[in-house]
Amino acid sequence: MRFVLLTLFFSFFSISFASAQGNAHFVFKVFDAETKQAIPYATIRFEGRNTGLIANIDGDFKIPISYVENKDVILVSCIGYSTKRVALESLKRKGLNIIYLSPKIEDLGQVVIKGNIKKQRELSAKQIVKKAIKAIEINYPVDPFSYVAYYRDYQMVDQKYTNLNEGIIEVFDQGFQSHKIKDSLNTTALYKYALNTQFSQDTLLSNSIYNQAKDIRDGTLGSTINNELTILNLHNPIRNYSFGSFSYVYTFKKNFVRNHNFFSEGTLFLDDEEFYKIRFSAKNVLTDYAYSAYGHLYISKEDFSIHNFDYELYSTSFEKSVFTVNVEYKKHENGKMYLNYISFNNNFYVSKKDVLRIESSKYNKNDNTFIVKFNRAIKLKAIEKRSNVKVYYRDRKLAINKIAMTNPKTIIVHLKEKAYDYLIQQRLDEESLFSIEVRNFEDASGSDLIEDVTIDGYQFRELFVQSVFPNKKVEGDLFFVNKVKSLQEATLNNLDVSDYWMNSPLKTTNN
Repeated sequence: MRFVLLTLFFSFFSISFASAQGNAHFVFKVFDAETKQAIPYATIRFEGRNTGLIANIDGDFKIPISYVENKDVILVSCIGYSTKRVALESLKRKGLNIIYLSPKIEDLGQVVIKGNIKKQRELSAKQIVKKAIKAIEINYPVDPFSYVAYYRDYQMVDQKYTNLNEGIIEVFDQGFQSHKIKDSLNTTALYKYALNTQFSQDTLLSNSIYNQAKDIRDGTLGSTINNELTILNLHNPIRNYSFGSFSYVYTFKKNFVRNHNFFSEGTLFLDDEEFYKIRFSAKNVLTDYAYSAYGHLYISKEDFSIHNFDYELYSTSFEKSVFTVNVEYKKHENGKMYLNYISFNNNFYVSKKDVLRIESSKYNKNDNTFIVKFNRAIKLKAIEKRSNVKVYYRDRKLAINKIAMTNPKTIIVHLKEKAYDYLIQQRLDEESLFSIEVRNFEDASGSDLIEDVTIDGYQFRELFVQSVFPNKKVEGDLFFVNKVKSLQEATLNNLDVSDYWMNSPLKTTNN
């Protein structure tokens, strides 16, 4: 069987926004005070301001020192913990600042259900989820709004970040009654966007067209969109609650409850607000035991608003995560729920046929040369150093005189005369006794020579909201992103948004 990450078939027409950063930063990591484990996606807000950011999955975040005023205070919060108030003037400017949050949890059975619920009987997990989905039209905005956010996409291979693109964007939304993608007024302005050169780059992995350069095991993306931000937006089942989504959520409003089993796991708190913690799993009749799909919902007891939605599809045959979706909404002063962050990643692989490799190699006794053919055209600079090529017969390294390129895909290695003298003394009827090693070879696109059967990794797309603007409509003098094409093709808007900054993964931060 094949799963679908998303389903979307329609035509688009073209409809793209930027930030100053200081070089010095306060660097933070958020931990659970009891377990000493990192807390992912904690929310950080400046006290008295409409600005903030989100920690990454490892609990890391940073704040430019140039942005901070003398007496700034940040509020660090996460569901299940008490909010912590931290004065920035008390922190060190060099090194890592640790923030510990204290858990705040009670059992469901020990808490009296309160709020706007007239019926005092205990609700089942399924009933709670039904009420939450029904309340989306009340709890989430139907009027136009916008938010400014830090966006990034990247691949992770062997636990290393690759091709980290990041930017500051403003997302304009006509409200939850509109189609997030089809409505032309639901659009994005790009204020800053660039490849972060502090992280490694690989042009082969950067290709975002799945099932051509990249494959998803047993799955399909369900569209030909080449815009990672659009793909991210489509995997938000709360925002797209009345439209199609990924397996096995499908249409959140119609199919989610029908397709899953639900279990109560007590009550969580964010300060004094209580939340149901609901665990769910997709029914086996849908996943057919080839996969397991499961996650959690965090639902307010006060108004049944959904604050968190986490979903993971796991392949039992490949024994690995296929994709994960993490979404959090946060209540604004006007009482409506607005996106706080969303993260979506999926496993992919690039097969050997798609990478630069040696197709054949053969020794020519007549002119004492070794001919090496590649599957793709290679860059000429690879043969400028003889040390980039090594030829062996049995265990003996053969001396090389020079290397030349006969055509874009073929090189000819001229061996030295002493190598020839050695070889004519050998029996050369077994060409398998020859071996060749090459390094620093690249194809025309910059991809390295790879001999592994596959490259296996994860494609990430993440968005962290820093400010929300209710009742804000699309501004006509901006350039907007084409929802189908790559963000790299979008036009930047020349506006000062120095109140916002990049929050890249922190390579030097350890637990």
